Amino acid sequence: MKNYKIVVEYVGKNYSGWQIQDKKNTIEGNLTRAVKEISGEDATVFGSGRTDAGVSAAGQVANFCIEKNFEPQKLVLALNAHLPEDISVKSAEVVDLNFNARFSAKRKTYRYYFYVSPSRSAILDQFALQVKKANIQKMQAACKFLVGTKNFKSFVARNSGKTNFERTIFDAKIVQNGDLYFFEITGSGFLYNMVRIIMGTLIAVGEEKITPQHVETIIEQQDRTKAGKTVPPVGLVLYGVDYNA
Repeated sequence: MKNYKIVVEYVGKNYSGWQIQDKKNTIEGNLTRAVKEISGEDATVFGSGRTDAGVSAAGQVANFCIEKNFEPQKLVLALNAHLPEDISVKSAEVVDLNFNARFSAKRKTYRYYFYVSPSRSAILDQFALQVKKANIQKMQAACKFLVGTKNFKSFVARNSGKTNFERTIFDAKIVQNGDLYFFEITGSGFLYNMVRIIMGTLIAVGEEKITPQHVETIIEQQDRTKAGKTVPPVGLVLYGVDYNA
């Protein structure tokens, strides 16, 4: 039995999220089918996290155990030959049997892409959110209040089912990349819709509806109604997962 770790890239807009769901097209479902087709074995594919419907990934990590022996590069080629064009395995390696993509993860990084323009872009709309106006400097200033180990109850969907809202954020920032911007956040883990709600709150800061300092107050209030809107999944990308302490 060998444990294979793979890094997966996918465009989320055509899928009902990561997790296998009855009669729905999911990332996990497609990967599980591909593993079966190349190995003849039924394997459980474990992902580092369950991305929601419409959310993409540049560096999702998964693992699965099978008896068949593959050279890593041949495994990449074999899986990609059995996957749709909008899902791609970027790399593979054999890891210890104790490795689990979800429970072994130490840090995750998400990016939320957006562009600032009063008019809609047909191209950018495919992978980024239009923000009609934004004070980027104030959004950047607000990011510092997110860093640290805090209770993020204000930034979780009400139906999350979670009772522990404490997470550690290691870094949060706004980055410009040509006509695009992205909000990048690295943390020990994230609550349901947490990044999308934080982004909605940062947009409110950028629109100067609230001050950067008010983000700290929202965190302290631990009340979802005090935070911003949940922005659409279109701009959200699981950018990478770190397994080093």
